[in-house]
Amino acid sequence: MIQMSNYNAMNKFYTILAMVAMLVINTSCSSESITDMGNPWVETSVSAAEQRVHNLVMQARKGDVQAYNSLAQCYRDGDGVEPSWLNMLCMYAIYAQKTGREFEDVIEVSKDGKYSWVVSEIMDSSSDDELEAKLKQLKQVVPAEVKAVEAAKMADSMNDVASAMAMIREAEDEGSELAVILQVTYYEDGEDVTGLEEYLLRVAAKYPVLNLMLGDLCVGRYRESKDIANIHDAIAYYYKADACGMLVPKYADVLLNLYDYFIQKGELECDEHELERLRVLAQKAY
Repeated sequence: MIQMSNYNAMNKFYTILAMVAMLVINTSCSSESITDMGNPWVETSVSAAEQRVHNLVMQARKGDVQAYNSLAQCYRDGDGVEPSWLNMLCMYAIYAQKTGREFEDVIEVSKDGKYSWVVSEIMDSSSDDELEAKLKQLKQVVPAEVKAVEAAKMADSMNDVASAMAMIREAEDEGSELAVILQVTYYEDGEDVTGLEEYLLRVAAKYPVLNLMLGDLCVGRYRESKDIANIHDAIAYYYKADACGMLVPKYADVLLNLYDYFIQKGELECDEHELERLRVLAQKAY
């Protein structure tokens, strides 16, 4: 069930941030070297902006803190990458952890971006009536995102989850990123592991941070089966996020722990250079 009770402005803002915050703050490898993982921006011909993004990703993967902030702005502005509010949030959340900034400072990095309404218009709404008025105006600018908000409200007020989910899927098809968060939340709240995995597989290429959740599902399967192949799969998913600079500190630490445990068991190998890189990525300012 999509949880949208007490639908005031501040609650909505934090509902939207919940998925990114969960990944950033909380909770199969082939015969290739893990340091040889590819990245999604390698092409035979790239623009200067795309090359800059590639360079920033490589810097972020080496622990360059400022690279995360720069990547957040690239996603905000569509500079060398497809504009994405969700990817922007991920990059800025990592930057915030590395520098000790408040995650709410995302308001500043998103200012003037395509999705600035999420962190300004909605957050500034002091009542449901004011929100409704703003949504009416915003429907002319970001209709898909407004449709997702209206679908979430319908699920809460009418308890019609089936119709709401159909509407949310329509919103995603029309470009809503909020609809992505709502669908992941729906599958998680319903403890629908199969539905969650199928959905994540469909959208993780566009939102690489979601590969971390796929990795967690594999770790969960290992706990049940003790099949080491599940750990190989988990590590592969974690590195898909890493290839885009989205291996958040929590998951760099998860990888370190997996290596430590399974290297001792003789079931994994990892060179010291890579382990040191992961230690740098696992560092936080608090």
